[in-house]
Amino acid sequence: MPRKYVVLLNMVGAIAMVMIDQTVLGIVLPSLQRAYEFGPVHMQWAVNAYLIALAALLMCGGWLGDRFGFYTTFRIGVGLFTMASLACAYAPTGDLFIAARAFQGAGAALMQPAATSLVFSAFPKDDRGKALALYVGAGLVFLAAGPLIGGALVEYLSWRMVFLINVPIGAFALIMAFVVGRSEPKEGTGTFDFQGAFMFVMALIVFTVAVQRFGDYRLSLGEGIVSIGFVVLICALIYGRRERVKHPFIQFSLFENKIYLGCCILLFCIPFALLGQVVFGSVFVQNVLGLSPIEAGLSMLPVVLTIIIFAQVGGGLVGKMDFKKLAMTGTLAMALGFSSQALVLHLNELWMLMPGMILMGAGLGLLVSTVSAEALSHVALPSRARASALLQTFRQTGGVFGIACIGSLINWREKTMISAAAELMEPNDRDRELLQLLLYKFMNDQPIVAAQLHERWPQSLYILKRISSSALADGYFFGAAVLVGAALMSIWAFRPEKAKTDQGPAR
Repeated sequence: MPRKYVVLLNMVGAIAMVMIDQTVLGIVLPSLQRAYEFGPVHMQWAVNAYLIALAALLMCGGWLGDRFGFYTTFRIGVGLFTMASLACAYAPTGDLFIAARAFQGAGAALMQPAATSLVFSAFPKDDRGKALALYVGAGLVFLAAGPLIGGALVEYLSWRMVFLINVPIGAFALIMAFVVGRSEPKEGTGTFDFQGAFMFVMALIVFTVAVQRFGDYRLSLGEGIVSIGFVVLICALIYGRRERVKHPFIQFSLFENKIYLGCCILLFCIPFALLGQVVFGSVFVQNVLGLSPIEAGLSMLPVVLTIIIFAQVGGGLVGKMDFKKLAMTGTLAMALGFSSQALVLHLNELWMLMPGMILMGAGLGLLVSTVSAEALSHVALPSRARASALLQTFRQTGGVFGIACIGSLINWREKTMISAAAELMEPNDRDRELLQLLLYKFMNDQPIVAAQLHERWPQSLYILKRISSSALADGYFFGAAVLVGAALMSIWAFRPEKAKTDQGPAR
């Protein structure tokens, strides 16, 4: 087999771990709830620890690849992701599991820029487009297979196997990386803004913790003011030092191009809403609708397959359809998909959710690759590497904000409705406190309390289903509102231009 195809196979093997991991976690979360007695906040951190590390280190991964060679950073990334997966599988406590998830995100941040660059450089110029299409297509296939693979592993083996399966794949990818390539560092790569990256991570963590504490009724007014002030101060410092740093963490000059800025906002809003479906929707179909893990995985297949199909449709429309219309069509289709699901969630019927899920997948498919392509076509060639990394940072940051905001809204609504329901169901103050405690524990998927609730308050289990449905519907409506805002933003950002050139105003 020619070396270029061996390199492609090597990179596909590595990206398989990342893609499967992105869609499988929602299937695993109910099992994590039982294994570690995770509450709503811990569940959010199981996702956000990965996303924050990925968002913070993506640009660092690109710089390290230029500085020390992409094969070097690829090997480190694969090794780190593989070892972190092993740590996730055998973590003795929930806190250690969350820490291991952060290391997984760091490994993925080193792998992704390196893998794309290595595929690009392994093929001659005329074959690069086809090679990258195969690389991206393979990633989408693993994205589609993730829920089914994860569901089967959880149901027939153990949730730990979802992470253990990465170990042989990672070992194979690592051995191949040592066999087929050697790193070639570039000269004059400049410096990386580690101080800016650190401030960015601190702002993300403070924002996330503050929002989660608000949803959990644990954020005081003083803490809220201090948290907001800290985040605003960090943002001001990052912006203020943009001229003093040669290569700032966020290259604000790229935002002078309105189309690029609009694409960044789109890539922030899409995962903001989407992860509400991937994470909280997956938990809902298992804990409330009673689907098994493999049934939950199968329920996601129509959505993922729709994304793959409409990604091809969206790619075919590039250059033939005004991007403003494409962006508005995609975001509004996703918003309509979320809203239509929210309207029927209380009926607790999976088949009634499917039209909305498919509509959401169609909208996402139209935008999954076209947004990045449109953004980079308006950026000058020397700035495209950093511009691409910044786009991915916006995407991951949107996911962090979405998990924190939608998750906290769902948590807040559940606690509010549980308190109201307990007052109606139990007039005695002492018994009402016990009822509220049992209801909270049952919402965290602790089946041991189901018998107590059924014995003393048999109607409570039905009421809890209604509460879960209503809270998730509010989360979906919130996500839909964010997407409608993105559609309105598209009217301003993506006005047709007389001509598109390869040279934008970015410096």
